[in-house]
Amino acid sequence: MDIPRQVIVWFKKPASIFWFFLCLYSLTWGGHYTSGDGAEKVAWGKAILFHGSANIGTETRPAYSKYGIGQSLLAIVPIAVGHLARQLTDLHLEAPLYTFIFIANGAWFLYLVGRYLQSVYPPQKLWLLVLILGLGTIWWPYTKLDFSEPLVLTLIFWGFVLLREGRAVLGILVGSLSITIRTDAILIFALLYAWQAWRSRDFKRIFRLAAGVSPAIVLIFTANYVRFHSIFEKGYTGESFSNPFLIGLYGILFSAGKSVFLFCPPLILGMLGWQRFRRTPHGRHDAVFFLSVFLVQLVVYAKWWDWSGDDSWGVRFMIPGVMLLMIPVIEVLDCKLLVLSAATLGILVQLPAVLMSGLDFVLLVHEQELTRKALYVGGQNRIDFEDVRYNPHYSQLLGQWMLIRQRCRLPDNTARPGEEEKTGTRLQYVGKNIQWTGSCRWDFIWCRIWDKRSGPETRSRN
Repeated sequence: MDIPRQVIVWFKKPASIFWFFLCLYSLTWGGHYTSGDGAEKVAWGKAILFHGSANIGTETRPAYSKYGIGQSLLAIVPIAVGHLARQLTDLHLEAPLYTFIFIANGAWFLYLVGRYLQSVYPPQKLWLLVLILGLGTIWWPYTKLDFSEPLVLTLIFWGFVLLREGRAVLGILVGSLSITIRTDAILIFALLYAWQAWRSRDFKRIFRLAAGVSPAIVLIFTANYVRFHSIFEKGYTGESFSNPFLIGLYGILFSAGKSVFLFCPPLILGMLGWQRFRRTPHGRHDAVFFLSVFLVQLVVYAKWWDWSGDDSWGVRFMIPGVMLLMIPVIEVLDCKLLVLSAATLGILVQLPAVLMSGLDFVLLVHEQELTRKALYVGGQNRIDFEDVRYNPHYSQLLGQWMLIRQRCRLPDNTARPGEEEKTGTRLQYVGKNIQWTGSCRWDFIWCRIWDKRSGPETRSRN
């Protein structure tokens, strides 16, 4: 059957990428809050909307969010609409509306990639690239998690695209908004600014462009002063860059539980394609910017006390660097077997965090007393995040697949009587006491809505 010409023309437009992934990500949309960090940002948004205050505690025990104000401001619209809907219809729409921001953000970034490359590469290559980026990397799970790093990436890349299109003031303004989401995004924004100066060589105009940063700076300073009575206070008192550098470097790159290559197998394709991309007229300066973001984030977060960014799916701090370094994959798409293998492996890695929340296993580590046999000495040790990071027997990937197996009620025939006493708790038994409500096994909003219509039913994970 011939494909209508209108459909072919539509798929050649970058806008089709946005609408395609918006629909696709909506099918796997969780529709609920996921992280404690996100809950604090939403609480600040509610305090601003309903009380005109930054206090998320009580009058007698005030408390203030340590995070950037940007995400809390984004939350105000879905909070307001959700509140109005509840008043009028008794529907609880706040969480679905808020989390849909991350669905739209995921689709918008992929649209920007298509918009950036459309003048150089044919539509077939563009679509293959965005499919790999959208399904075979950590980008897919993070459309379901309300963390700030995906928002930072999209704002930085949006600013980057605008700068390339010649809209310099707007590009600087949009890129600088990333600092309101995460203060440490100033490092990536500084690289974006330096990249613009390097490629334009118009240093007088570069200094004039600094005015575009002023709205973000004013917003950040105001938020800091209201909360901490100091424009320079960041709210991260007691948290520092105290981790041994080589340990963090090894953990991010090569650890058995958190390596960026484990959670994003196609990243190796990006590294292979980087040199080719840099040699093209289109990517001569851009490739350097992409690699610089990856390396700066790697060096900085290797020193952070919580280098792995737990609780998260993989190392969430590295999302901007990883995703930008994935763009040069477009130069190695002719290596069909390698691309197919890496993309397939990438999709399989993301599925456990898409079918269920990517935080399920790490939350179990928090909540349950899991033990393993101590090495060379008697007794049992508690399984903690050092095991999750470095011990392949307790890695997050294995833990998530184990929970999937339990949800599917697949039997484990490998256990032997007395084995747990000798080797410690097996992952197969991690969630045996966890209950879930309803017949829906997967973390999809449409599944839970249907489940509620069918009536409640309590099932055990065991």
